[in-house]
Amino acid sequence: MGATKNFLKGLIYMCIYITTTMVIPFLTFTWIKEVQVAGVNIVLEQQEYDRIIFWISAFGLLISSCAFFNYSSPKQSIRKGTFALIQILLNCLYIWSYKFSGATSVRFEIVIELTDVGFITVNVQNLVMLYMGVYFLTIVLKGYDFIDFVVNREKIRQIRYKKAKGDGES
Repeated sequence: MGATKNFLKGLIYMCIYITTTMVIPFLTFTWIKEVQVAGVNIVLEQQEYDRIIFWISAFGLLISSCAFFNYSSPKQSIRKGTFALIQILLNCLYIWSYKFSGATSVRFEIVIELTDVGFITVNVQNLVMLYMGVYFLTIVLKGYDFIDFVVNREKIRQIRYKKAKGDGES
């Protein structure tokens, strides 16, 4: 029963990560690709849009698959610690990919009656750096958990064995 529960938990969290790392950003960038404000078209360049969607998809798939293995692993296992640490590192790369894909400094062309008038740039690089700081602290926490799981491996196994033995006797 525990393996099935862990598998379902992994699938649920994988779906959550697919939604938050791929579907929502894809829909957001698709929605803002061409916006019309007061009769003025504000357009995101196709090449820039394609680059952003590529990096969102690439890291979104990696993070979602890692989330499955992380959340389907038994509690306090080395496997869970390893995948949690890898997932956090991938999350950092995902956030950083917004920077090198051009999504933190998005340039919109202003078009009036098929004539380029100028451009607007939306810059959210400081927000990305804030997230990177939070993820750094999370890496420290997950690293500590991983080391704890490795160092206390035998103790954790004994506690699990006692729980399993105690549950079987009732």
